[in-house]
This record gives sequence, structure tokens and C-alpha cells, in this order.
Amino acid sequence: MIKAAAYDCESLRNPTLYYEVYNMISPQRQAYVDKATSLKVKCERLGASHILEKLLWENHIQRPYEYGFTEQGKPILVSHEGIYFSLTHSKGVAAAVISDHPCGIDIEKITVYKTAVAKRFFTRNDVEFLEGWEDADKPRKFMEVWTFKEALAKMMDRPLTQILPWIDFHHYSDGCHGKYRWTKLGYTYQDFFITICYEGPIEKIKMQIYDPYDGKYY
Repeated sequence: MIKAAAYDCESLRNPTLYYEVYNMISPQRQAYVDKATSLKVKCERLGASHILEKLLWENHIQRPYEYGFTEQGKPILVSHEGIYFSLTHSKGVAAAVISDHPCGIDIEKITVYKTAVAKRFFTRNDVEFLEGWEDADKPRKFMEVWTFKEALAKMMDRPLTQILPWIDFHHYSDGCHGKYRWTKLGYTYQDFFITICYEGPIEKIKMQIYDPYDGKYY
């Protein structure tokens, strides 16, 4: 089982809707939202928390939800053994994935491609991969690689610094690696790129966008 969805957090800037959604999430997620110091981040954390617990509930994983952390600081669901999740948010959009296997998700806004940044953080094979694309495609491809590494780090519960310079993007192209089967899936949403990494064979996952204003997926 693996389910994922993204979330339009901009609607949460409406105070009435903000507190309506805030009251839907668990106390621990509320505390997580409250720690943010800006309205932007509060809305993003609230959106991520809401879509996470909405996915759990929609897939018959019942309340209450109790959270903890691994030694690396990765949030985990301690109230439901065998259920994994991952969260991400950026520039007004949030996303979550849940699964019965380790998983990770990342979203980033597509920006200008800089060769120097790729050379600083990525492997030589990653840089060669990126440099092989037309200039118009490089910004999207860069974020495809970056979000993959972020999502993989979350899935593996490893520091990102251990993933960026050592794991090649093409090594995890929906294939076997060691004794596990890793899968990565990528999605474009407006000017964002989203990547999901998870243990298990390829599954068709429709990345829907949830709008809290009208309560519908798109």
C-alpha cells in the first residue's frame, strides 16, 4: 500500500479556514505547526499535517495518531506499527506519502540551473547526466535529481549529506539495488517537482492536489 497527495497551502491564509483545519489535526501536529515563526511556514506545516492525517484516515488507519522520532530525527507514527510516512513542503505547497514500507517524499520549486551547484553537491555521473540536457530542460532535471536525493534520504533515514555526493541518480531508476527493490516516481505540478521514493515494486500512484477551500482533490 502506498498513497500520496499534494496540498495547496495558500488557501490556509484565510484565518477562518486556518483554524477550521487546525482543529482537525492531532495535538502533536498542532504543536508542530505552532513552532513555526511565520504565517507562510505555519500554513505549509498545517497543510502537510492535514494531508497526512487525511490520507491515514481515508485508508482506514484510525485515530488517535501518536508520533515520535528516530535517532536521526525522522518523524514516525508510533501508534500504528508498520505504517510509514513522509512529509514535505515548499513555497506554499505541501505533500505527504503513507505506506506499509519505508518511504520518502520531497517537493521543490523549479528554479534556475547552476552548474556550480550541481558540481558541488552531486556525483560526477549526476553532473554528466544534467549537462547532457538542453538548457531549457536543465532546471527541471536538476530538481528531479535533488528531490530524488531528498526523498531517498528520508526513506533510508540517513542524513542528506550522506546521499548527495555518494548516490547516483540513475542507480535507483525503478530497479533492484542490493536485496531490496527501490522505486522512485516523479511528478510535475505547476512549477514544482515532486519525487517519491519507497521500498517495493512500481505502483501507479496518482498525485492528486487537495484544495482545503472546497475540500476536493484535483
